[in-house]
Amino acid sequence: MVILIQPIFWLLLAGLCLPQALVAQVLTDPNQVTFFAKDYSFHGPASIPGGWQTIRLMNQGRDFHQVQFLKLPPGKTSADFEQALKAKNFRQIPPWVHRYGGVNSVPPGSEASAILNLVPGEYVLICGIPDIEGRAHVVHGMISSVSVTPPPISSPPPPHADIIIRGGDFSFVVEGPLTPGPHIIQFRNDGAQAHEILVLKLQPWASTQSFLKTYRPGGTPNPTGETIGGVVGLDPGLESYFPLDLEPGRYGLLCFLRDPATGAPHFTLGMWFDFEVQPDGDARP
Repeated sequence: MVILIQPIFWLLLAGLCLPQALVAQVLTDPNQVTFFAKDYSFHGPASIPGGWQTIRLMNQGRDFHQVQFLKLPPGKTSADFEQALKAKNFRQIPPWVHRYGGVNSVPPGSEASAILNLVPGEYVLICGIPDIEGRAHVVHGMISSVSVTPPPISSPPPPHADIIIRGGDFSFVVEGPLTPGPHIIQFRNDGAQAHEILVLKLQPWASTQSFLKTYRPGGTPNPTGETIGGVVGLDPGLESYFPLDLEPGRYGLLCFLRDPATGAPHFTLGMWFDFEVQPDGDARP
């Protein structure tokens, strides 16, 4: 969702019935790092170790927030990044940064997490969700910096996923049954562009298309559904994980990132997905 990046929320899925203990293990991971989001700022550690890290975002603001990890190349600073953003009127991030994912679209007063594989280096953190006037939160100063140090020798492996969701140019492919209960979702970017995943919990009569038609920025409740998790932009070839607890009902997946060539949001190019989780465990598109 972003302006600059578009409402970058949305996407998610479900999967096989995973033991609650596995989800609890991820959410209480000793490698978990917590960031706090407010209107409009981030608060968290200035330095974190690399490798697989569980990033937890606690939203203490009144609007939806996300945290996108953007790796700076050698020789570039956060000041260079901000200057490049301003040059594009905050509508496009510079092509020389790399998207390493992050926690997507957390409602006010809630929290969510994602498991990222962070390589050592300097990063900027931004929120690209738009305010009520359609301006990305980064315009209001919702930007921070963090240094990622080399991973420890005992760095943990990635979690086991019971559902894999692949993002392409421009579609979602789900591998694994979408059943009621807790899951660990792996989101892979198999496309040639950066992609995100945002998961929607929809009303019984709604769809992703009706959600988009009734969406309004600025934390306004949507009568067709709500966002419940996902991963912010990932560069091609990267993967991240996130926990998701599915109840019977209708769901949707979305990618709000824009095509660099045309400026069109990816969901307008077909990158959306509707599905329904049945009480008996069978999923229907």
